[in-house]
Amino acid sequence: MGRGKRILINPRFIPETNQRRLGRSPLPTTRAVCIYLALAGLFLLSACASIAPPLPPTQPVSLVVSIFADGKTQTLTISSAQTVREALSQAEVTLSELDRVTPPAYTQISAATTISVTRITEAFETEASLLPFPQEIWKNESLPLGDQRLLQAGLNGAEELTYRIVFEDGVQMARSIVKRVVLTETVTQIIMVGSQSSFTIVPVTGTLAYLSGNNAWVMRKNSGTRLPLTTSGDLDGRIFTLSPDGQWLLFTRQMTATGRFNGLWILPVSEVITRPRPIDAQVGNVLYAEWSPTAPRTFAFSTAESIARAPGWQANNDLWLKAWDETRTRQIVFTTTRLLDSSAGGVYGWWGTGFAFAPDGLSFAYARTDAVGLIRYEPPTNEGATPIIVTPTVSDLTTYVAYNTHGDWAWYPQLTWSPDGAFLYTPLHGAPAGLELPEDSATFDLIGLSTLTGARFELAPRAGMFANPLPSPEQTSPNGETSFRVAFLQAIDPSNSANSRYRLGVMDRDGSNARLIFPAEGQPGLVANARFDWSADGRLLAVIYEGNLWLVELDTSLTQQLTGDGLSDRPAWGK
Repeated sequence: MGRGKRILINPRFIPETNQRRLGRSPLPTTRAVCIYLALAGLFLLSACASIAPPLPPTQPVSLVVSIFADGKTQTLTISSAQTVREALSQAEVTLSELDRVTPPAYTQISAATTISVTRITEAFETEASLLPFPQEIWKNESLPLGDQRLLQAGLNGAEELTYRIVFEDGVQMARSIVKRVVLTETVTQIIMVGSQSSFTIVPVTGTLAYLSGNNAWVMRKNSGTRLPLTTSGDLDGRIFTLSPDGQWLLFTRQMTATGRFNGLWILPVSEVITRPRPIDAQVGNVLYAEWSPTAPRTFAFSTAESIARAPGWQANNDLWLKAWDETRTRQIVFTTTRLLDSSAGGVYGWWGTGFAFAPDGLSFAYARTDAVGLIRYEPPTNEGATPIIVTPTVSDLTTYVAYNTHGDWAWYPQLTWSPDGAFLYTPLHGAPAGLELPEDSATFDLIGLSTLTGARFELAPRAGMFANPLPSPEQTSPNGETSFRVAFLQAIDPSNSANSRYRLGVMDRDGSNARLIFPAEGQPGLVANARFDWSADGRLLAVIYEGNLWLVELDTSLTQQLTGDGLSDRPAWGK
């Protein structure tokens, strides 16, 4: 080698041992490379041998199709790649939205096929139609058997009907009503039919109102003179109460067509009944309503929200006052005062809160599922606001464990004031008598509750959850002393008072001299939560028994049945 020349050596020719010395991996030898190339060639030949040669393209099959449309038949030849819709398009047969094609237009044609097109058209017609008036038969025990009286003449109505008429290939195939518009409402014909009655006619002091067949009825002077106040047949019975002067009836009626489960209405109850016209109180979804004992034309109410699930409402637990007056043009003007805003209402508050107006007209008692308390407020002075907002004082008098009904309803006690406002009378949920949980206790005791101190005194232990005490109006004895009595219901089966029958009892205001007076021993009892009310003089009780109205005289325990149709409910007795 000459000086200064660099000799490049191909590593391929460096012996394996020398390659390792140089730090390189040994390269394959010439023999190994030949082996590798031979194997690769074999794999390539094998892969090529497995690939099939391409097939020549298939030709579409020609099919004969017969098309029947518009009374004509066409025959054409198509390829099997077409659908029914494409074949119709080729034959220049257009389809409307209603036309019916057999087989369906999206069907892929794969054989000789007959395609049928049925032309469908529609037309609309309107015509006026008579609406026959409905007829109702009301039984009246005060009329001789078989005697009939036309209480309200019926009137036919009218409606406009819209028909949809369907034609197939020009032939009418269907005619149906798609719309009804009432042009004139019908008037129900009401016929009063006498039913044999052996009931003795007895004097009635003041105004005795009651429900019968979901209508309001009234008796005055005697039980033989009874007249309907409403004929709509939609009173739901939740609210049905006379004003203290006996001149106004406050009631709720079903209002499902408006999206509300009921609405509140006011009805004048005049001395001479001339079919008075109800006044819409403009309040819906009412759970509680009651007349003010002191303010004329004023009532309190509480509302709920209508819901689809049971029980059909979600209580707002609110409290409002509403008064009304008439302008010179006899327009009704309402004034509304808010006492309590909406709230959760305690345990099971979705069911609602019970309220009771105090005799002074400036307080309320409230009953929740777990507490009884008082609401006191000052008369509103800012009458310019709408609505007027008052901030009352709210305080519990007593608490107890809420009763678990294990159902879609809840229980809170019905409570009433003594005439002097010193006490509340109410059933309360008591402690368990056995090993059951406190919320499952079947004990419900009738108690008196001081409105000043909250002190309790027991009146009737284990009376039942629907004891519903009701003090009588105050009476003055010959020596000038005033007193009152308390009517109540006693469960026949106190361990199951939710479903038990009851008997009507009466006691002195302190719970003494308690006795059960109706029905007689051995007779079926009153249904749970049966309704009753006192006469204005405190001598008689009107009570519903087996769906009929009865009078019970307290001093003699004499009874008299007044109705016999089995449809009576909710007696309300006013002056």
